[in-house]
Amino acid sequence: MGVSSQINYYEKKAIDQRVRYTQKQCAVLSDQIVMNGFRNYNMSSLSDEAGENVFEVEQLANNLEGRILLVDSRFKILADTYNRNCGKYLVTKETIHAMKGEEVAYRYIGKQYLQVITPIQDKNNDKSDVRGLIIAMVSLQNCNKMSEYLYDQRDNLVGIFFIITLIFSVLVALLIRNNFRRMQNELDIIAAGHQEEGLGQENFREFYNLSSSFNKIINRYKELENTRQEFVSNVSHELKTPITSMKILADSLLMQPDVPVELYEEFMNDIVHEIDRENQIITDLLTLVKMDKTQADLNITSVKINDLLEVLLKRISPIAEKRGIKIRLETMREVVAEVDEVKLSLACNNLIENAVKYNHDDGKVDVSLNADHKFFYIRVKDTGCGIPEDCQEQIFERFYRVDKARSRETGGTGLGLAITRNVVLMHKGSIRVHSKEGEGATFIIRIPLNYIS
Repeated sequence: MGVSSQINYYEKKAIDQRVRYTQKQCAVLSDQIVMNGFRNYNMSSLSDEAGENVFEVEQLANNLEGRILLVDSRFKILADTYNRNCGKYLVTKETIHAMKGEEVAYRYIGKQYLQVITPIQDKNNDKSDVRGLIIAMVSLQNCNKMSEYLYDQRDNLVGIFFIITLIFSVLVALLIRNNFRRMQNELDIIAAGHQEEGLGQENFREFYNLSSSFNKIINRYKELENTRQEFVSNVSHELKTPITSMKILADSLLMQPDVPVELYEEFMNDIVHEIDRENQIITDLLTLVKMDKTQADLNITSVKINDLLEVLLKRISPIAEKRGIKIRLETMREVVAEVDEVKLSLACNNLIENAVKYNHDDGKVDVSLNADHKFFYIRVKDTGCGIPEDCQEQIFERFYRVDKARSRETGGTGLGLAITRNVVLMHKGSIRVHSKEGEGATFIIRIPLNYIS
């Protein structure tokens, strides 16, 4: 409830109490008039009894701090405590209603006075026999003063509240400005290259959340910067290794004038092998760069995954047969999905090739395909050396190798699984690995049947 509504409520309550009190006093006077005789209250009468009765009326008027009129059944004013209208007639809508026997009829006069009209009638006889009216006009000055006082207090409180609010707003604005300036200065320091500083934690929750978000961005930037530096270092090392090997082989040939043809051919074959390895690293790096672009680079078409896997196995089978490794494809159902055929082929090819390269001679590679109403699943399981548990979360990082010496022997670049993971993520899918050292490894790809843009 608002302040104005409360003031109006108290004002109405005070007026109602004034009305009830006036009605009660007029009812007492009405009973006296009926008992003493109505004509004995005529102010124009000079009798002693009339004078005493009129004194009662004047006493009530003083008690009510108002004016009392007595009107007979012909609407003639017999008594007026102000001595202004005696002998005149008072015919109004209110007096007519009261003359019909209505107990109460009252109204406001300019909101300054209250008019209460009480019928004069013998309650023991016929109530319709109205002998006259008592009209009490009571001042509402006290009620109005109370209302004015309350409104003045309200205005004062509103003014005080406004001033306090203004001061508080200015203080909060200054505090917020200072916090923003401090944050701006810290951001300027960070922008100058001092990322290790970070933002201070402010006291306000909103500033605390903002600072935390900026610090998360800064930490993410640090991680990306560290990853970039590590990536550049790895690229430099991987590209430098084949070049160093070729330089050593070439210098060895140049330092020996009379090199046997057999040794010369062996060295040249080694140089060609290093060149092929360098070319493979560059190709994989370019592939990764393309993978880092937006999803718009995907060429999504409806592809029968069964056929895609069969083509890959035919391509890899000759390599597996040289080492006596058996490759088996198991398809639970026909699967058609919305994918980029070229990129998905590359990802699956990397997994199956790794299963062959890092397998034991006469081992096995099982490739299975299944689907439900939402996803399709490709599982590649081998019987190779397995992956240590502490390495399983890192194998998808660029240039990471579990066994670096063996990877170089097999021609691995350390980028294949990173490429595979990027392809799967571009298709809004996921890839997991389950492995125990010495028991082989199982990779599971899950990709939505319908591409989610």
